Amino acid sequence: MKRSLFLSLVIALVVGPAIRACTYCTPDIQQRQTLRQDARQARFVVYGTLSNPRLNGDMGGSTDLNVEHIVKDDPARGKQQIITVARYVPVDAKNPPRFLVFCDVNNGRIDAYRGVPIKNTAIVDYLRGALAVAEKDRTKSLLYAFGYLDSSDPDVAADAFLEFAKASDQEIGDAARHLKPEKLRKLMTDAKTPAERLSVFAFLLGACGTKSDADLLVGMLAKNEERTTAATSGLLGGLIELRPQEGWDAVVRILKDPKRPFSQRLSALGALRFYHSWKPAETKTEVLRGLAALIEDGDMADMAIEDLRRWQWWEQTRAILSQYGKPTHSAPLVRRAIIRYALSCPSAEAADFVKARRALEPATVKEVEEGLAFEKGTTSASTSGPNNP
Repeated sequence: MKRSLFLSLVIALVVGPAIRACTYCTPDIQQRQTLRQDARQARFVVYGTLSNPRLNGDMGGSTDLNVEHIVKDDPARGKQQIITVARYVPVDAKNPPRFLVFCDVNNGRIDAYRGVPIKNTAIVDYLRGALAVAEKDRTKSLLYAFGYLDSSDPDVAADAFLEFAKASDQEIGDAARHLKPEKLRKLMTDAKTPAERLSVFAFLLGACGTKSDADLLVGMLAKNEERTTAATSGLLGGLIELRPQEGWDAVVRILKDPKRPFSQRLSALGALRFYHSWKPAETKTEVLRGLAALIEDGDMADMAIEDLRRWQWWEQTRAILSQYGKPTHSAPLVRRAIIRYALSCPSAEAADFVKARRALEPATVKEVEEGLAFEKGTTSASTSGPNNP
């Protein structure tokens, strides 16, 4: 299945190897801040109910927040139990809305700059606990969040998952072995679990579960359902943890099959990227095997080639350069990926390739060189790679 140039650009931006956050999570989730991150940036955070909404003459308004709980305090708050929110918010006096409010101080005045509507105080206790964990202890922070992944409060469960979505592959891999599989089994088989969380849960289950948990992962991989197909990357990762050979073979089988949905093959590539990010040395042989399966596929070759270039893995140089000029690899995106690889590769074979391309396609080579220079933050294309004269 061919992909559009627009989709290719999106893929390069949001799922490429430069992304630090969890490979198993969708980028739209990763754009959000966790409540813990927001709270650390605020001067103080309080929880309370709204009352006394009023309109001002300048067409603005304000509403009082009656403070009931302090999540994070600051001397600037003093002993104020009523904080004015500079916004008119309609209030039902019989059932006043409850808010978690993040505050700053500007020119000596309290600025309640963000409010999160919440149903009860469960999120207050959760956030207090999250703030009590040392900021640099990422494993402990993820273990704390893990305890709330199945919270009955959907806002708490969503924020706990967001902690994993914002974590790096290395952080998730390091924390996974400390988890208990019972909770993950329940979440994986619960139809109410949001589909976008299944990939992470599948990998975590594989990392901390037993050999029998592999049957659950294999069964979900076999289902031809949108819900499970979207979790392919994590399901493969979990299977690799429990049955390594079977898992790696499944990754390669999916990558080699052009009849598979493009999204599923992209997910299989995501599994390779996760392991490179987490355990590059230990898994290099298998990751290379998977990427090699894509080099001869003109529809996905550019992504594999770009990963190899960024990681400076030059073992597939001959195979990559030999694809140039083939009808299957004639798309400008693929041709530029091969030239970019050759410009970065230190081998004599790559230098000869660049010399030939420079003679035949000087404008294209120059364009790729400029892109490399921009990537490296330089002002001269002449320093963008070892094979530039």
